[in-house]
Amino acid sequence: MKMRAEQTYPERRNRASMTKDFVRAVKKYPSLVITIGVILLIAAVFNRFVPVMAMLIGIINITGGNFFDSILAVLQMLTDLQNIPLTLLGVAAVAVLVSTAVGLLLPGYLLAASDGLEKGPKKKGLFRKGIRKYFLRFFHMTIRVVLLAVLLLVFLLVSTVPGIVMTRVALSSSPELLIVAIFIDIVTVAMCFASLSFFSIYTYMWYLASLVTDNRPFSLGKQLADRRFWKILPVLLLFDIILAGGFLAIFMIGSQLIRYAAGWLFGTAFFTALALYLVKFFKDSFN
Repeated sequence: MKMRAEQTYPERRNRASMTKDFVRAVKKYPSLVITIGVILLIAAVFNRFVPVMAMLIGIINITGGNFFDSILAVLQMLTDLQNIPLTLLGVAAVAVLVSTAVGLLLPGYLLAASDGLEKGPKKKGLFRKGIRKYFLRFFHMTIRVVLLAVLLLVFLLVSTVPGIVMTRVALSSSPELLIVAIFIDIVTVAMCFASLSFFSIYTYMWYLASLVTDNRPFSLGKQLADRRFWKILPVLLLFDIILAGGFLAIFMIGSQLIRYAAGWLFGTAFFTALALYLVKFFKDSFN
């Protein structure tokens, strides 16, 4: 018990120190919270006029509420030859819009988060500096990230087809294949999790490395991600669990107004904490 207490005490101290750093950063730069809150509010208004979630729920309802059929329906929509031109046009429009927003906001936000984690007086004009110095770099980076994300999404959807088919057959007509279906499903889930983890971690490090070097920032980000991948992975998994659990709890709230308010507050706090953690992780790894 004594050894266990000795082992966990530094971890508690590190968590307490990290919390203090986050609180200091937010006090120093309230814009870290305000920016996330405004973005989520704009997203909520956008969803009001272009109900993305309602469209997804509609697809699920059309397929009878079956998860497997819903994935196949989405995959069929994306790969239908008649829909490909519209899909490509939509991807291009989303890539340009997202890249513009990222180029305008993310460099200054990361600069403010980095300086907020440091002791000392507040620096002025970090968002203007971010736009002036890093807009084009982040714009071009995000174009590539969005396109790669779409390709990854299509790849993951296609990779789930064997597991879906095998599971449906096992549940409907061939129960003797259930063990094989479960094994394929486990492999598929593990592959999807690993793909998303690698993509997200290397993307995070790429963006952060772009603020400290003009010479091949992806190489620097990749080196940090390679060296400390297994250090950051469980923390990001914990963030994922908190995000899923938080929104699941909020979804169960009966009042729609309270549900929207709770979701906005939780999302603002969550993504602010995630951003500060990633910046702190990068700074600790880089230093």
